[in-house]
Amino acid sequence: MHIIDNVRTTFLSRKGLVIATAVLFVFALTILNTRVQQTQASPAFPVWVQSGLLRVGNTDVPGPNSSIILSGARGETVDTQVIVQAPAGGLTNVNLSPSALTGPGGATIPASNITLYREYYVSVTGTASYGGGSNPPSGSGTYPEPLIPFVDPETGLPLCSSSAVLKACNATVSAAQNQPYWIDISVPHGASNSPPGTYSGTISLTADQGSASIPVTLTVWNFELPVQPSEFSLWTLWPPAPGNTLTTLAQALMRNKVMGHGLATNAASDIANFGLNRFGLNIYYSIGIQCDGSYSNLPSTSQINAVTANLPAGLPLNFYVADELNGCTGAYQALKTMGLNAHAATPSVKTMMTTNAPDTSLNDEGDGRTAIDHWVLLDSKEQWPALPFTGGGDLWSYTSCDTGSGNTPEWLVDYPPVNERIQAGFLNWTQGATGILYYRSDGWTAGNTLSSWNNVDKTGCGDGLARPGDGIFLYPPGPISSTESAPGIRLKAIRDGIQDYEYAQILKNLGQSNFLNAVIQPIATSWTNWSQNPSALENARLQLGQQLNKLSPP
Repeated sequence: MHIIDNVRTTFLSRKGLVIATAVLFVFALTILNTRVQQTQASPAFPVWVQSGLLRVGNTDVPGPNSSIILSGARGETVDTQVIVQAPAGGLTNVNLSPSALTGPGGATIPASNITLYREYYVSVTGTASYGGGSNPPSGSGTYPEPLIPFVDPETGLPLCSSSAVLKACNATVSAAQNQPYWIDISVPHGASNSPPGTYSGTISLTADQGSASIPVTLTVWNFELPVQPSEFSLWTLWPPAPGNTLTTLAQALMRNKVMGHGLATNAASDIANFGLNRFGLNIYYSIGIQCDGSYSNLPSTSQINAVTANLPAGLPLNFYVADELNGCTGAYQALKTMGLNAHAATPSVKTMMTTNAPDTSLNDEGDGRTAIDHWVLLDSKEQWPALPFTGGGDLWSYTSCDTGSGNTPEWLVDYPPVNERIQAGFLNWTQGATGILYYRSDGWTAGNTLSSWNNVDKTGCGDGLARPGDGIFLYPPGPISSTESAPGIRLKAIRDGIQDYEYAQILKNLGQSNFLNAVIQPIATSWTNWSQNPSALENARLQLGQQLNKLSPP
């Protein structure tokens, strides 16, 4: 018995040793496999994700985020950036491609709803007219701003096979340099197309030196933005630059929820396809009332009726009647006559004028109505009326050459994109503005050429001082062989602001003004007291979206 017990003990001991060895082997193999998988999954170069409200310098250190996490409503376009940094040997043939996003019950957001751009760096001398306030420019330097599309926005055809000078695909990135990519995700309208819930997919990045897969998680909230924005806008008051037509220029803007001057023959399709929400009649009659009362045209009511008869019923119409008239008593009669003629038309046409402050002398054009319906005020003059505004007409905001005391938002390349977004969105809302204006989008320095991409420095404000990107929100189509001009990061920020405004409008319609004001008033208190912190703005939008989702019926 003792011999048997000893043998048994020896056997069990050796068996335990074998088992322990086997376990250690499996454990070691698991660690090795994990390390191999991690090595395979990790790219040979840094890749990270960053908010669209933060510009990426060409040598910035990599950020901590490696996945895309977004949320938005049906009918909304949300955005982010993916950045790749080249290793010591550089990168060649860098490309991005999206997958479809798969959501609840197998619902999908097609890959065609994900628009990719390669960001292009421009060098600027920096804004030279800063007024010394709380919103300084970042100054001279190199900034990503124009966006090179992978796909022609009108035809849907890839631009990589074209003979373009600038292409988004097959990029070469020098050692230690960054190449950022802009990503728009457009959530389809309709609850059946985009049921609420979580959608997931990937953005694939490839290069000759390796590849990476960036996970995408998109939460679609259970509410919808209208096709036609609630906030009005008017851009491009001048004829299009060579390389654009009225149609292509208007479309490039409307894709980003901004309205310019289009053609009457396109109006019905523009409403359906792009959300056109107002139409300017200045393409038929340039009014141009001057301070001394002179003008280019004062069309009669019958002339206006002849024009409006060709436009879709119910589409808001307006005339831009004068530019920056302040205390111009000599212009009163012409402004009142124009108001009378426009208001008597069928349908009635509204008038608008840029100025520093509403002029009470124009509150009665002779029939009890205000001669100016839309007072478009230069925010940097800091003459915004007390709220609620009880004068005739309503308020719009605009920004231009004058930086004032340096406290108000500015739309120049060397300012962070939060400037454009908060003015178009939460500031316009809290300050009672129903629209936003800018004087031009394609004020290029060298026509439809690459030189215009490479030189956005402008000194055309009359004082010879530099204001980079003034009058430039679109970039010439020639160098990219596209049917439309390319957008810039600042235009995307405007679009996002118009969508922020929509959140506020929907909440107001639902009787949620107290909640709304509690969230956005602290970050958009006034034109001189607003948050420049992108996280504060994004957090406010998140709160509004979550509240709207909560209020929406299941």
